[in-house]
Amino acid sequence: MSAKIKLKFVAGARKGQEFFFDRHDTFLFGRMPECHISLPRDNLVSRHHFLLEVNPPDARLRDLGSLHGTYVNGIKYGGREEGEDPETASQRPQPDVDLHDGDEIQVGKTVILFNLEVDAEASPQPVICQKCGRDVSAEAGPGRHGEYICAACRQQVQADPAAMLAALFKQVVEPITTELNLPDYEVEKKLGEGGMGAVYLVRRRSDGQRLALKVLLAKIAVDEQVRKQFMREIEITRSLSHKNIVSFQGFGSAGGIFYFFMEYCQGGNAADLMTQRGGKIPLEEAVPIMLQTLEGLAYVHTRNLVHRDIKPQNILFSGPAGNWIAKIADYGLAKDFSMAGWSGHTVTGTFGGSFFYMPREQIFDFKYLPPNGDVWSTGATFYHMLTGQFPRQFIRGQDPLNAILQGVVIPIRQRDASLPKPLAEVIDRSLHNSPTDRYQDAGAMLQALKSAL
Repeated sequence: MSAKIKLKFVAGARKGQEFFFDRHDTFLFGRMPECHISLPRDNLVSRHHFLLEVNPPDARLRDLGSLHGTYVNGIKYGGREEGEDPETASQRPQPDVDLHDGDEIQVGKTVILFNLEVDAEASPQPVICQKCGRDVSAEAGPGRHGEYICAACRQQVQADPAAMLAALFKQVVEPITTELNLPDYEVEKKLGEGGMGAVYLVRRRSDGQRLALKVLLAKIAVDEQVRKQFMREIEITRSLSHKNIVSFQGFGSAGGIFYFFMEYCQGGNAADLMTQRGGKIPLEEAVPIMLQTLEGLAYVHTRNLVHRDIKPQNILFSGPAGNWIAKIADYGLAKDFSMAGWSGHTVTGTFGGSFFYMPREQIFDFKYLPPNGDVWSTGATFYHMLTGQFPRQFIRGQDPLNAILQGVVIPIRQRDASLPKPLAEVIDRSLHNSPTDRYQDAGAMLQALKSAL
């Protein structure tokens, strides 16, 4: 049973216009030209008024600190208090609103009807929790089908990593990559965790080789057709071979759990190194990391692939201490898992630390991000490594979406005047708000950085 979301403008300047969504995407409403609906002459509409994230059949709306707020079924969400200026309003997170079939969104004279269209010809099948066996169709929601782990069980396995692995081992009968046999691996320790899952250090009993095992837990029901498409995309990622890319050793899935065996990088990551060095990495140590990162990224950009989540945590170190090789991790995972919709709401919800390294166009052009989007994230990562600060000013308690959409990038030498000017010019250009004014791919940025050193 498939689901589609329809937005129909039933009043206002865009009356009669319709938008349809059948996959994970975003919809930005406001006065600015980059908005999907731009109403530049409507004084009741703010520059960036609200953001709608759709992940059919789910949808979540967030007012972006607008002047007049956004009304859903007559109830006001967000907006500024009386006498409050835009800067103050943007410094507090705005509430998220989950939408349902028949809801009405209103901004000034514009009224939008939200409809959920479910394939009526398909026979609805109950959604059964793969862990506890209960019928959780009501929790999964209309239009959802496939394999699912209910919220209660998901909370249990997330709180207890051993339980997550036990559930994975128990469910795997025929992994996608048949050379893998999960019980042949011994878990040594957990290396880390994030919004999508956790990473473990495992040892293969047959030869003692250590690998990193990344386990991702889908937050929604896993449709079999989408699963196969996801696996095909990851197979492309697995074919990448470069000294500055973390290699994939194998992968598979069981129910709503996905697992990936990857090269183990014993040197930690760039975020760990920043902590060890007191908050930032000295220039002489950072330069080789920057060059090697761009080497790996340039290799992938020549293959028309985009990472979408470059950040210090995804730059890993392999080899002996003092002679590390920088490697980019998670190629394809962040993009494909999110685009499949299994991560839930990642923009209005829990994209976490990635906000600090996100180009603004990734908010309103969710489905398509060219290589110059990776260039911005890479520049932001290098900026943070060298200064310990972010290119934009993120204030504690501030809504990060507003900082991304409306914040300005502070030139790096304003953070640290001791940095060489040619190097600073390369990083500042990579962080230009206009995608056309940046380096268009990592290869161009790499050549510019080499010339600056």
